[in-house]
Amino acid sequence: MTHHRLEILLLGIFTGLASLQAQEGVDRIAARLDSITNYRATFSYFVTLPITDSDIEYRARLDYRREPADTLCGYSYLVDYKAENDTCPYSNFAAYSQGDCFRFDRNRLREYHNESNPEPFARHGNYPGIHRSGLFAELFPAEIARQLREYRQRPDCRVQFFPDTLVQGTRCNAIFVTDSVRGEVARTLLYAFAPNGLPLYRETENNPGHLGSQTVIVRYESSDTHTSFPPDHFDESHLLQTYGEVFRLYREGDFAARDRVGQMAPPFSLPWGEHRFASTQLKGQPALLLFLDDRGEFCTPVRRMAEELSLQERLTLVFLYAGQQPGSSLNPAGAIVLEQTAKTAGAYGVTGYPTLFLLDPEGIIRYVKVGYTPSLTEEVRQAIGQMQTSHTHRPPQ
Repeated sequence: MTHHRLEILLLGIFTGLASLQAQEGVDRIAARLDSITNYRATFSYFVTLPITDSDIEYRARLDYRREPADTLCGYSYLVDYKAENDTCPYSNFAAYSQGDCFRFDRNRLREYHNESNPEPFARHGNYPGIHRSGLFAELFPAEIARQLREYRQRPDCRVQFFPDTLVQGTRCNAIFVTDSVRGEVARTLLYAFAPNGLPLYRETENNPGHLGSQTVIVRYESSDTHTSFPPDHFDESHLLQTYGEVFRLYREGDFAARDRVGQMAPPFSLPWGEHRFASTQLKGQPALLLFLDDRGEFCTPVRRMAEELSLQERLTLVFLYAGQQPGSSLNPAGAIVLEQTAKTAGAYGVTGYPTLFLLDPEGIIRYVKVGYTPSLTEEVRQAIGQMQTSHTHRPPQ
């Protein structure tokens, strides 16, 4: 045991209850955890590494909602956290909702979407999938319930239940788990639960008694099951509002460009022959902005599509080349051609070519398309129709 181990003062007993009573006690707590619909908790998370004589402390807030219709996970969550020695100016977070998973940590934003790539969400052996793994995954109410039931059913685990116990002066129900592998203790876990079934404390000691032992202590500061989260609280739209700067600076792939839909197009002013062209000159007219390079495999067919549609739909067409425009390029649509636009591309979240933006007369981005598909012409035409309908029915200012 480490010096962090709490002393449990038992009221009248010094050993765990009989096996049947212990099972009933553990099952009651697990059932209570499974019944939680909405849950918010704040806690401190300490990791102690004796071999390096170093400690790491996180302070975190966990938001959780049960989602019975989500067969992939069964719940949504958002964990906002920060390590005491973390120099990043932004909070770290882990979030999951309806097949979409986001992680921001160590200045890197990673995201996983089950609809486009289900592999990261698949279970492999003891690995439960990206959405149910990570630093704080074991603290979700449904996961604590699952852990307790698994420990109770495993023959190599000893589970002791101590009801009506004092832990550091707080009355609670305690569960002590000794997890063994081939007869040797691999880790021990101490759980403390309030009389209402909510967690108060957890201490895990991995490889106890060994040089490479590790202790993880969770101290809950508050727990609330009465918080009513807005319907979109765990969705990508809410994350974009809450962590907008993180997504703007760290989002990878074509997601960064698609985030701009509904936003005002970033302003730019670039050389145009002997003059300059500024985005303000597009005010009052719908426009297509097409970011291109001279090496993109699909840049040519998308350019041709944009030329045809701009003539048919009377759109102002702007080509923005990452480098220089190929010398042999024709310009049948009279497009505005701008070169050396890498900085502007970054402001628009462009990470691949071609990338097309549809702007309404007010300069708001209404549609974004990265790459090329055979149905692109119809997709853009439909977006133009929706934009025109929306603009026609807009009340006068």
